[in-house]
Amino acid sequence: MPERWLDAGVGALRPEIFQVQSTREEFALLFGSQAGGSPKLERRVLIPPALAKQLAAALAGELRDPNASPAGTTRSAATDADAPPAARPLLAQVRALGTSFGFEKSFKMSPASLLDERVILGVRTALAAPAALLEVCRGLGMPEAQLAQFAAQLAESNTVGFGFERGARGASFKVYLEFWDRLRRRIEREPRNVEPALLFLGFKWDAGGSGPAIVARYTCHPRLSVKGIARRLAGLSGNDSASLAAAQRILQLAAARLAGGDSFVYVEAEEEGNPRRSFDLNFYKVGLCVADLRAPLRSLQEAYGIPHADFETLLDRCAARPFGHLSGGLGRAREDFLTVYYELEGI
Repeated sequence: MPERWLDAGVGALRPEIFQVQSTREEFALLFGSQAGGSPKLERRVLIPPALAKQLAAALAGELRDPNASPAGTTRSAATDADAPPAARPLLAQVRALGTSFGFEKSFKMSPASLLDERVILGVRTALAAPAALLEVCRGLGMPEAQLAQFAAQLAESNTVGFGFERGARGASFKVYLEFWDRLRRRIEREPRNVEPALLFLGFKWDAGGSGPAIVARYTCHPRLSVKGIARRLAGLSGNDSASLAAAQRILQLAAARLAGGDSFVYVEAEEEGNPRRSFDLNFYKVGLCVADLRAPLRSLQEAYGIPHADFETLLDRCAARPFGHLSGGLGRAREDFLTVYYELEGI
């Protein structure tokens, strides 16, 4: 984002000294130099407590591992036109929180099916009151049992993702709690501990109130090498899976952009009460866009029997968007699937 000066007459300063002072009404950021061996304060920036809280959370986010979900922009440029009509009430509720949020869209491919009415809006829990986040869940009709689970786990999470999806059986809402900071602290404390750990907890229910409410657990396998990821993909999907072939090609495409010894965050998902077994791979850090996936996705489109014109129209619409993460495997109805997530704004 380009710099925007509020006062063009203020000169540049490379500070050698930085202090923070605060009162109940405001925070003061003080910048200065060490000219002549004695400190000299030259600039003072005053900000209200609410903005100071957002600044602190944003700075903390910059220090996290780049695989963590990035924070959204302070003021989202997303409009209602970016969301499916049925997801716009959700967008309005998240906007009403009055804080930054990210915006991610996706499309899901499966045999004879291409679904693209899918969004996730991500909010840092440090930037919103717990009661306000619970109120969004209530506004979406989250079942009481799930609401109690969500409330019990909320304090441990660092991000909440509010999702909407329209599928062949109707519309559904999803809410995800992310526990990246908890996992990161464990790895810092115990670098050799690579035991799998819960990274996301997902709550899913039909928008119309029919059908079972589902709880999904997303287990991270930390510090898994690219070769290790490829082995787990093969074991998860089976060698005859069309989604596996596409996922392996995309994994190798992304791995070619990695620095030596680096890898990706790899997660496996299971849901209570159904046979779903799938993976999720976060590729944000390598800087691919959706257009880079055209060849493996076109092969999958042909294998799934998805009409070519429908596929190309969808891909052209999102081709320039940053490619975020990939999920696939076996769905809850035992169908093979692959879902491509892409970014409108950092989530």
